[in-house]
Parts: sequence; structure tokens; C-alpha cells
Amino acid sequence: MLLFISGRHYVGGDYITYLNLFNEAKVNVLGGLSKLQGLNYIIQFVHTLNLNYFFFNFLCALVFLAGIFKFLKISNERLFVFILLIPTMIYVVGMGYTRQSVSIGFLCFAIYYWSENMNIKKYIFFILSVFIHISSITFIFLLFFKSYEKIRFTKLSLLTILTTSLLFLFYYLYFNNFDNLSSAIGLDYKIVNNSPLKYLKFLAHIVPCIVFLIFMKIFNKDKKIYPLYFFFLVTTIAVIILMLVFKELAEQSSYVDVIADRLLLPFLLIEALIFVRLYSLINLEYKFLFKLLILFYFGLILFVWLEFADNSFAWQPYRSIFLEW
Repeated sequence: MLLFISGRHYVGGDYITYLNLFNEAKVNVLGGLSKLQGLNYIIQFVHTLNLNYFFFNFLCALVFLAGIFKFLKISNERLFVFILLIPTMIYVVGMGYTRQSVSIGFLCFAIYYWSENMNIKKYIFFILSVFIHISSITFIFLLFFKSYEKIRFTKLSLLTILTTSLLFLFYYLYFNNFDNLSSAIGLDYKIVNNSPLKYLKFLAHIVPCIVFLIFMKIFNKDKKIYPLYFFFLVTTIAVIILMLVFKELAEQSSYVDVIADRLLLPFLLIEALIFVRLYSLINLEYKFLFKLLILFYFGLILFVWLEFADNSFAWQPYRSIFLEW
């Protein structure tokens, strides 16, 4: 899997973009690196060793997959979770969004250490994740809860108001407008298109929310990481609602859609976990068929994305650098 991701050759939506930035950083350190924020240190390390772009992708994929496999320790059905992550998280994100994949890798470590109530480690990896890609800032809400902790309405309300206020203050002081935020997320050098089916990807996030709401009492039995499920529900709904609101207020509404999509990409981890936990917790006579249905659903998401996404052509056909030599 590591060689599959890092060995891709002109595959992925940002391959050429990061290749240009990687080469620019070698010639013009300040100019090239300023566009990549926390990823600068990986590039500097690769250039110091006088290695090429393949090794840059290799290190990024290593952090990403190491985080994924750490995250899998949360579940007792690790292989099933991993298989569900292949179509969306690994194929699309791992091979298409280099900087965010590294951020998600660090975020996976933070989520695992959160589940084990290792406070210092979870804060360290959360900060690393945000330092690489700002989209992980949404998970700051989870840090206020502990594993096994019951969700109390009073604390939830206060923290919602507090974190929302802090995030808006952070946005106002650090970004001040959508152009700066888009630049930080990495959209300033991308062409944002408006696909007629672009809202299907948000529907894919809503489906696991509905599943969680229907079977909330069953998920409540999984007390260790129940706050993670609840956080996923609240944040997903909040991001989608805010996206619809800002689309009415912002002039560059296409950026709002893409920003919301980037904010929700890490939640693909939790969505896979929700379906696997549902499979483990409910009693069905034909559980194997239910597992096949879940596999079909995640495969369908990838199929629809490959068929209708504006930039899906960049992921196909897959080409390996090992076959180009």
C-alpha cells in the first residue's frame, strides 16, 4: 500500500501542483515553501538528503498510512474498517491530497491517543495535524471530551458556543476573508468547478449521520468512543448548514463548497467506523449479506465520484513510477 501511494506517477489531483512546488522550493526556498506551511519541513528534509519527488511522496504516504493503522486499533474489526477506507480515504485522499493526507495521518494518532486518554500525546499530534493542514482544527471540539465520557447537554452547549466563537475569532484574526482561507487550505492555485452532482458527496456524509441517529441507543453501548460518534454527527451537520449559509453570503460560493468538503474529509474515518460498529453490534440472521451491502455502498461512493467528479480524471488510469523506469 505504501508503494502503491508513493509510487504513483502523475496520478492524483495535486500531483503536478506539488511537483512544481517541490521543485520551486529547491530553487527558491522562501517562495516555494511559503505555500506549503507545515509540509515545508518534510520538503526541506528531502532536499537536504538530495532525494527526489518520489521520496517526498514516500514520506508523506508513510505518515498517512502509519496514522491509518494506528487509528485501526480503535476497532476490533480492523480489516473490515481498512477495506472500507480503501475506496475513499486511501485511494482518493491518500493519492490526491498530499498535504491533507499527512495532516490526517497525524490526526489519526491524535484520535487514537484520545481514545486511550493519553492527553499529552493527543495534543501533540493534534497540533501537528493542524500545523500541516488547517482543516483539522474542527477536531478541537473533541479534545474537550474524554474517552468513555457521557455527553451532557450543559457542557455540550457551552463548549459549542465557546469553540464556535474561538473558531470564528481565529478566522477573523488569521484569515479575515475566504481568499486567505482558501489559500491556507490550498485552493488558491486550483480551478474550482461547479459540478451539477457536487452535492452527492455531502449526501454521502449525511447517510452515516442518519444511521447513527436511527441506531443511537445501540451505538451508546460502545461507550469508549461514543463521544467520537457524537462529535462526528454534530460537526458534520454544522459544517453542511454553515456551507449553505455562507453560500448565500459569499461571492465566491464555489470556494465554500470545496472548503466544506475539505473540512469533512477526515470524517471518512469515522464514517467507516460507524458502519463497522453497526455490523458488530446489531443482531441479524444474514450478517454476511449486510457486510456485502456496506462494501457495496462504499464502492458505490467511489464509482459515482470517478464517474461524475470534475477532476476524477487525474486519478485514472493508475500509473506507477516503477513501470516508468
